[in-house]
Amino acid sequence: MSTRIRVGLLFGNRLIREGRRLLLQTQPDLDIVWEGADGLAAIESLADAVVDVVLVDNRLTGLSGTETIRRFHRRHLGEEGTVPAFVLTGPFTSGAMSLEAIRCGAADLVTEEDSAEDLIAAIRAAKNLDTKIDFAAMQDFFDSMGLAQGSNTRWLLRLTNITDEEQLVLDALGRGVQYSDLASACDLPSTKVRWILDAFQRRWNFVSRAQLALALHEAGILPPVPTVATESY
Repeated sequence: MSTRIRVGLLFGNRLIREGRRLLLQTQPDLDIVWEGADGLAAIESLADAVVDVVLVDNRLTGLSGTETIRRFHRRHLGEEGTVPAFVLTGPFTSGAMSLEAIRCGAADLVTEEDSAEDLIAAIRAAKNLDTKIDFAAMQDFFDSMGLAQGSNTRWLLRLTNITDEEQLVLDALGRGVQYSDLASACDLPSTKVRWILDAFQRRWNFVSRAQLALALHEAGILPPVPTVATESY
């Protein structure tokens, strides 16, 4: 028997919210347990709700979806209880929106250009979010968005009093070692590597590995993406 996922719907547009409700109610493992339309009100009411994943449209009453997610995490991350995962939705896909989704702590971005199957898959993945991440792919994306390495070194100020094992992991990331190879590169158990990355997230008050990758990029810790030389004729 599959685990049921408790879903919240946060949409400013009532018709779109009703459409999402009808879609998700066709899935045997998804239960709609909370609905809202106002971002400011949701920051408080969601804290008292028992929700696993919240589908948040970026077009809300009061605040944008990204700002609602950001403020919710800022206020409630680290408190007792489980913080829900957020899946951001919007009208179309763009690099800027994908970057903003990472910054605010959304588990995923699904737009109206994506299929219903994509939306349902994103909700299920957010509930069981894999902590692995392709740092090289993230670097490519950050570079494509024009984010300079070392552009926000304030993250380095929070990396004081780190352990020798934590330094091993940072050094490996700085050499471009991928997630799947971190354990062998650092001669550490894979569970230990995961705990160390979790510790970095807690130290910086991040909710996702993508946020951590962005901070490591802006801190100048991740290596630059190599440029491919082209021949001239």
